[in-house]
Amino acid sequence: MATCFVIQPFDSGKFDKRFHDIYKPAIEAAGLEAYRVDQDPGVQIPIDSIEKGIRQAAVCLADITADNPNVWYELGFAYAAGKPVVMVCSEERTGKKYPFDIQHRSIIPYLADAPSDFDKLRASLTAKIAAIVKQDAVLEKIAEESPVTPVHGLSPPEVLVLAVIAGDAYLPDQATTVNSAKRAAERAGVTNMGFNLAVRRLLQKKFIRESELFNEHDGEAYAGLAVADLGWGWIDANEAQFVLTRPEKKEGEIPF
Repeated sequence: MATCFVIQPFDSGKFDKRFHDIYKPAIEAAGLEAYRVDQDPGVQIPIDSIEKGIRQAAVCLADITADNPNVWYELGFAYAAGKPVVMVCSEERTGKKYPFDIQHRSIIPYLADAPSDFDKLRASLTAKIAAIVKQDAVLEKIAEESPVTPVHGLSPPEVLVLAVIAGDAYLPDQATTVNSAKRAAERAGVTNMGFNLAVRRLLQKKFIRESELFNEHDGEAYAGLAVADLGWGWIDANEAQFVLTRPEKKEGEIPF
């Protein structure tokens, strides 16, 4: 089974309880196995197992509430390895700004006052992780089937980038962060230059538009991208280029 590598402090206290009560159930509900290196009896050299676990994970989950050096190292390694990362942060981090390198990334804030707060966090995590797994599967399928020649005016990288931005939009006007779109496109095989050119051309064609998003923690603005009306029109007219449903699972088959 594919894994979700969990990055958080090991404290024999509140963070360990959150792993067992919130993170592990949320990850399993999304169809992945929750992996924390300290709970693997086969680990002999922790740092090697940490790096291997991150490389092999389908997704990483990081709780950045505490300024823990191990958490920051593992988070940086996960991003360097090109892994999709879901970050969460408790309101217990009062008055502390996020480090510069993650200020403009998507972070799920959560309260820690009542059981209902943790129920909400658990549901949000399951939805987010499941969406990432689904998006990666869809983009892989598009990349495999994408022709070398342009499709109705769009190059293969443009189709992939448009699919990434549209896939994050639960509502027509909803935007996604530039960083999130870029990393998803990279996982589908689009290079940094390919992404930049695709975004530029999609903007020129008015298939996508720039959007301003705001960090819920400190209200700071950062750049986002959203599909414009022309882009949605192209998607509607070229629906066959996109994977809209999953094939039915055979009995006993792992779902990805």
